Amino acid sequence: MDRNEIQLMKKGELHVHLNGLVSTDVIRNLLVDEKSEIPIGFDLESDLTISHPADSLSSYLKPWQVLRLIPKSKNCLKIIVESAFLNLKSQNIAFVEIRNSILYLALLNNISVDEALFWVVSEVEDASERHKIDAGLILTVSRGDYAPEHLRALLGAYTKLGSPSTIVGLDLAGNEDIPSPTETGSLFLHAKDKHGLKVTIHAGETGEIENIISAVNEFGADRIGHGTAASKSVEVMELLRDRDICVEVCPISNRLTNAVNERESHPVIDFIDHEVPFVICSDNPSIHSSSLTEDYIEFFRETHALQYLHEMYSNQKKYSFIKDWNGN
Repeated sequence: MDRNEIQLMKKGELHVHLNGLVSTDVIRNLLVDEKSEIPIGFDLESDLTISHPADSLSSYLKPWQVLRLIPKSKNCLKIIVESAFLNLKSQNIAFVEIRNSILYLALLNNISVDEALFWVVSEVEDASERHKIDAGLILTVSRGDYAPEHLRALLGAYTKLGSPSTIVGLDLAGNEDIPSPTETGSLFLHAKDKHGLKVTIHAGETGEIENIISAVNEFGADRIGHGTAASKSVEVMELLRDRDICVEVCPISNRLTNAVNERESHPVIDFIDHEVPFVICSDNPSIHSSSLTEDYIEFFRETHALQYLHEMYSNQKKYSFIKDWNGN
């Protein structure tokens, strides 16, 4: 199977961050146009992309030193979302679930959380309709002391806007070594029960198997983001298999963050052997100078499991949080 054949495959994307999907040229232009104050030592030509495995997750996240500086207006957000959807279209992606942390947008623009959420929902809905790509929005909460407060703020805005159907899920992300208050998990569960929102948790990306178990048992995770550590435990893989919890596998990202180092095979091989459900995703393709097609190619290079590529679109539809979507 060659690159063109893979690129032409109809695809779904279940784990991608908005700011990591926007073309880096667009990011540079917006930063210059808005006269953003670039951190000392940050090179806009070289530091917006990660092309080699990072020393740590924190060094991998260096591009976010400037990504968090935009958008500073609704028009700027429109440009960002348009770039993201053009990149999705180029990969023949039929449906997408985009992750975004709404709170930084509210702070950056000095607007309320519900207004910031309205901005993102309206721009995603508009781009979805114009480009004929079904889209859902996943609201991301960062780990830490303020996780419950931030989740409450997001859910309050969601309710105030009339529970828009474009919002399909919640995500917990950030440094896995930073604990969150014990009530965080129960708040995620409550959101599932009250609002019908699905839950995906970044867990096991940095080797912490316990975070995967917690995501399942305390947060009610429907999917696990990355989950590379699961391969270290047959019991955890069986837990995911038996509860039909899908792992969002991001092959290129996992190498670049060093979640999977160059000396070891990718855990997706163990997922296949133990029948753990998974989908292939791209995470931050523009930051990787890459695409979902490249992740498919990397997956095939690692596994030679052509059958799974042919079945991938069906699996992406099966585990998608989007309801009543129009794709075939």
